[in-house]
Amino acid sequence: MAMAKDERSFGQRLREARTQAGLSQSELELRSGIPKARLSRYENGHVIPSIQTLERLASALSISEASLLGDQRAFLEEFCSTLSERGVRLASKEQGVRLANGLADMLEALGAVSVVEEDHEQVTTITLPEPDRVAAVVPTVSLVGDPDPVR
Repeated sequence: MAMAKDERSFGQRLREARTQAGLSQSELELRSGIPKARLSRYENGHVIPSIQTLERLASALSISEASLLGDQRAFLEEFCSTLSERGVRLASKEQGVRLANGLADMLEALGAVSVVEEDHEQVTTITLPEPDRVAAVVPTVSLVGDPDPVR
């Protein structure tokens, strides 16, 4: 199963992350120590930062370097972070596999998963339904028979 590519440029991702954090370029300059003029050049796609600068930007924005680079691992980092924030703790790799399979089964049952052919490769897309539809179809989620609870 292939994941969709992030077609945005580094500069677009940086600008989006900065605005989502509610920061101006001047405020990001104060947080990161990177001059505003250079931040502007990054956002406008004129230059790409060094690895050290990338680390400083990610830290100042409280996001992962992967998300600034458009790396698909950023989605997984966010997913795991959200689970953790909600108090979900996985005690084993097997629990992670069971949770992923349960989630995939639920999304398929909701008709939220579609597979299309793109450039001779199957691409799976997910369209999340409205929360009330999810509640009507799947009122609770449990990993039946699991001696180690997921939560």
